[in-house]
Amino acid sequence: MAAIVRVIGTEATNTIIQTGDFYIDVVARSATIRGRELHLSGAEFDVLVFLVSHKRRMVTSQTKLATKLEDGSIRQTDFLSALLSLRKKLLEQVPGAQYVHTEAWILYDFLPGS
Repeated sequence: MAAIVRVIGTEATNTIIQTGDFYIDVVARSATIRGRELHLSGAEFDVLVFLVSHKRRMVTSQTKLATKLEDGSIRQTDFLSALLSLRKKLLEQVPGAQYVHTEAWILYDFLPGS
């Protein structure tokens, strides 16, 4: 399976994303889960937006993300590291909830909740 390269920029067409338990403001770079604010790093936020926009689709651990910053520069994200950190924060907010489903530590599927 080939790696996916995704550029997330400020030109996103959906500035507000509501899905399942999540409310995400792409422009403000803020997210809540079940009404509780998520405190995410830039990389974790980028991974969350990527997963939400690819929900219910398997994503390989070899995925690479590049984010276009306001100053025009590009930040590359270590997808797997940011994903594991994001998963931990989601579990801290909603214990027992499985928003990120793993298949053999290779593929990841995002399930946004109710």
